[in-house]
Amino acid sequence: MIKKLTGLTASLVALTSIAHAEVKLDDYFSIDGYATGSATVVEGTPAKNEQVLGGGRVWDSAVFGVTGKYENFSARASLLVLDSADNGLTQDAGLLDAYITYKQDKIAITAGKYLGWLGYESFHSVNNAFVSFSQVYYASPYSTGAKIEYLGETVSTGVSVRDSQLSTTGGTFFEGDGEFSDDLGYEAYVLYTGVKGLTLFGGVGYEDVDGGDQQYTYDFWASYAINEKLSLAAEVASIEDVTNFSWLIQPTYTVSDKLSVSARLTGVDGDSISDATAYGLASTYTITKNFAVKGEVTQTDNKTGSDVFGYGVQGIFKF
Repeated sequence: MIKKLTGLTASLVALTSIAHAEVKLDDYFSIDGYATGSATVVEGTPAKNEQVLGGGRVWDSAVFGVTGKYENFSARASLLVLDSADNGLTQDAGLLDAYITYKQDKIAITAGKYLGWLGYESFHSVNNAFVSFSQVYYASPYSTGAKIEYLGETVSTGVSVRDSQLSTTGGTFFEGDGEFSDDLGYEAYVLYTGVKGLTLFGGVGYEDVDGGDQQYTYDFWASYAINEKLSLAAEVASIEDVTNFSWLIQPTYTVSDKLSVSARLTGVDGDSISDATAYGLASTYTITKNFAVKGEVTQTDNKTGSDVFGYGVQGIFKF
């Protein structure tokens, strides 16, 4: 199963995405993955410049992962395939995960290339209620380093040191800057699940940006399953010198075991980017245990620049 942080959002994923599990090959190896394809339209207002777009990674991509386990050790490698032209990249495929973990009781130590903890929304949008990301979206990027975690029954916490904490630019394929001599990225989190149906997360990140100032990031979110059908999530985050703060409110209602509906209200008070408020509706319909269709309609009101209205439908094959 592909998740940004094991156990963090499992209950909400079950409400909003197609059911899936790892395919076990033998006692040591399993595989997992997904493939998506879509039709999307974005209409900028008031210019009314309607465009049918290649939706980028979140709309059209495929991931294949292999996990191996032996005694206290586990290792994972995953491959992402997409259209580089739609994503501003220089290659159509590359490694995402490439790490090894040693776990003893409640302590886990990991080294390699892996995704950070910050952000309520998963990097893998097939696990989110919406295909597109909210204004608050911040997922710590894939980069290389080491982390240690305490994974308790109701409290988990961890510290990570990697080559980058901030997303890199210039067409790199979801990786850090490769520099370990300076400007390392640091990240820490605490997760609490001691109250039935409630998940609380707090995380911070830091990087002494090469050629720039020190930069901090903060992320706090909560999710609560009000009952078996209705859940509510909220998030507040900040990226120093980019956003003063951004926020998200997202209820999800499970109509049946095949159909779920979510609403989203989100905004950003920008520092180096424009202020914006966005809202939308999304729904996922599960056709089989491995195939689902997800659709969404969103509106973004920008303080500077054109407002944007968008809608799309995505097919998801997942295992």
